[in-house]
Amino acid sequence: MKRTTAIVCLSSLLITAGCSDSKSGGKSGNSEQQASGAVIKQFADAWVKAWAPNGKPDAAGALTDNPTVFAKRLDDVDSALVTSTVTVTPQGDPKCSDDNNCTQDLAVEAQLRGIGTMKWTSTAAAVKTGDSWKVKASGDTIYPGLGDNNYLKRVRALPARASILDRNGVALTANRQVVIVGVAAGTKATAATYAAFTKLLDVDGAKLAARAKAAPAGQFVDAITIRAEEWEALRPTMTKLPGVLTMGGTQSLPPTANFARSLIGTMKTATEDTLKNAGPTASAQDQVGTTGLQYAFQQQLAGTPGGTVALRDGKTKLTIKTVFTQKGTAGQPVKTTIDTNMQKAAEAALATSKLPASLVAVQASTGQILAAANGPDPTSYNRAFQGRYAPGSTFKIVTSAALLGSGESTTTQLPCTDTINVFGKTFKNYDALAAYGSGTMQKAFNESCNTAFISQHARLPKDGMTKAAAMFGIGRDLGLSLSAYGGQVPLPKDDVEEAASMIGQGTVTASPLAISLVAAAVDHGTAMKPVLVPGKDAAGAAASPLPAATVAALRTFMRTTVTGGTAKVLSGSGTVAAKTGTAEVVVNGKVTTNAWMAGYRGDVAFAVIVEGGESGSHTAGPILKPFLAAFK
Repeated sequence: MKRTTAIVCLSSLLITAGCSDSKSGGKSGNSEQQASGAVIKQFADAWVKAWAPNGKPDAAGALTDNPTVFAKRLDDVDSALVTSTVTVTPQGDPKCSDDNNCTQDLAVEAQLRGIGTMKWTSTAAAVKTGDSWKVKASGDTIYPGLGDNNYLKRVRALPARASILDRNGVALTANRQVVIVGVAAGTKATAATYAAFTKLLDVDGAKLAARAKAAPAGQFVDAITIRAEEWEALRPTMTKLPGVLTMGGTQSLPPTANFARSLIGTMKTATEDTLKNAGPTASAQDQVGTTGLQYAFQQQLAGTPGGTVALRDGKTKLTIKTVFTQKGTAGQPVKTTIDTNMQKAAEAALATSKLPASLVAVQASTGQILAAANGPDPTSYNRAFQGRYAPGSTFKIVTSAALLGSGESTTTQLPCTDTINVFGKTFKNYDALAAYGSGTMQKAFNESCNTAFISQHARLPKDGMTKAAAMFGIGRDLGLSLSAYGGQVPLPKDDVEEAASMIGQGTVTASPLAISLVAAAVDHGTAMKPVLVPGKDAAGAAASPLPAATVAALRTFMRTTVTGGTAKVLSGSGTVAAKTGTAEVVVNGKVTTNAWMAGYRGDVAFAVIVEGGESGSHTAGPILKPFLAAFK
């Protein structure tokens, strides 16, 4: 009876008590937990929005008991850390006490722009004021130990940029002292200032002035980055002008401003586009690759930055403790196939030209690119790789292979006439060649007789030139680390187009790189894929080996073109085999010519084009002579 009574009494006590004890999770406690948890969750969501790009802290501040003060503090910490995004996740349930105070941990994960991910746990304290709950406007809510006066200080450290190397591991680039030249935002700079930028630094002064006027007051508006030694020569003049500002720094540069510029590429302060290419740890203030290998391998060369965040005393400014450390990783070099001495020789050779020109040299047996130069003036546009030109008579290498494959031989007689008419279209020879009547295919090749080759167009099937070009790797995606054009030989729509393609005109186009690979295929016997960065660029054969008889014939054709044909200009340059080319093009409504020369010596194949050149023998050949003389 006592036992039963005791049980009943105990049951009555439990029923009467309910959940009135907040610590035990009764009804009152559940209500407090739910209400405080709801406002803390709203606060966490508002914090995320505040630190999002272009976010505002007002909504988060409005959920605290001191909106104005807290909103500014939250914004200041965001600016100090330079965050891009943040996640704030309440942990578990709020813990509530008898005095209407509840606390809940917040797991914070912030992406520090240009450094990495910083994680911490802070505590949000919610207090009930009247009928509503507010989060306490404490710095500790943002970061533990921040309090009312302390602050967070971020420091970012960039590793030294790695070098681009030549085939022997010699550095083509190094971190060198530079000066970033610009102006103060606003109207401090004068017309004379902007005129000096145009005249002395080749900067569009009008565009710079517009940028300066649109920028926030006090901001440095960068115009150009130049080598420190260049700035020293300009400094006496430029520093006297109103509004000119400079910043020092380092940049990964080749030994001279001109050396392999279109290959190595350039670097500038990041823009919206180049910042995307630079990856998530890059900053808008970084110097990043904008063209060439510097752009293509930006992330590998740059490595990843490190950084620290320290909690500092608001009064003494001294570090209380370092709360975050991110170790950087060094950049990794990019090794190329470039031969430094051959590259210098190519650039020196092009410097003698008064017209735009390009020279490419490749190792015939591997397809590795030894030199690629563009001149005579420095340019970031790599026409050696990207130019799309009619290859002219250099394409008779391909045409000869097509005819030999059709059953003709080196001794097949081809008529060299002044002109030839193909379905109403008249073709002629280049101006220096007089008709010589009937002669062998070898003679037609040596003399570069257009009409002789075109006379055989009926021997080829419609896709004859397209298939022959494929044997030399023409028409495929080159797949290089840098943008490069592999050429095209479309199926001709009629006999006229087919005839034009046989002399490298009409719809046939190729880059200097592609034509150098055609010469390399003759030298090696198999067309090879071009390689600039081993391990990155696909290597190996680009097509099946050429027929042995075809290779033997073409080697003879090209060698005799030097010893007694249109490429005699190279006869004193060793055992060279070559083919000249002159291609008609229309520029600004006028017909002009581009001059070509393609060939090989030893295991080195090459191609040169001179825009507006008279002919391969008179314009391209003289450029090749000093190049070939510079190496054995």
